[in-house]
Amino acid sequence: MKNLLSLILSIFSLSCAAQINFYDPYNIEDIRIYFASSSWDATLDAAVINETYTIADSVVINGQVFTQVGVKYKGNSSYNANRPKNPFHIKLDYVLDQNYQGYEDLKLNNGFSDPSMMREISSYKILRQYMDGPKANLAQVYVNGNYHGIYTNAQDIG
Repeated sequence: MKNLLSLILSIFSLSCAAQINFYDPYNIEDIRIYFASSSWDATLDAAVINETYTIADSVVINGQVFTQVGVKYKGNSSYNANRPKNPFHIKLDYVLDQNYQGYEDLKLNNGFSDPSMMREISSYKILRQYMDGPKANLAQVYVNGNYHGIYTNAQDIG
């Protein structure tokens, strides 16, 4: 009986974990981007001029794998070719029809001029008390297996 109860609780906790909203402010997302080239940064820098996407081999979001994903740097003041941590725009459906929990676009902001990484999340939360607004939380981002930093994961409003 104890083993049956343990099994039921395990299944229930797994199904609850799978139900966590992608923008749950109490959850830190895990996003891993993999490029075929080790010079991915230079490739993304070069693509900024034309605002074109570079195809990543895969993007893994909380363990779920997506292939042929469009990735580019974003931002006007927050992007700088000399900055080691630039903001990303990830388009899951750039080549294939795919999404994560119904979201195709991911905006990963680098916290430019916000060392707390909380201004965007907090301001959106206040905004949503008065009107519809984007959701946001934090994401730990890895590129080609290397930890790249904590980013604000903000819902695309466009």
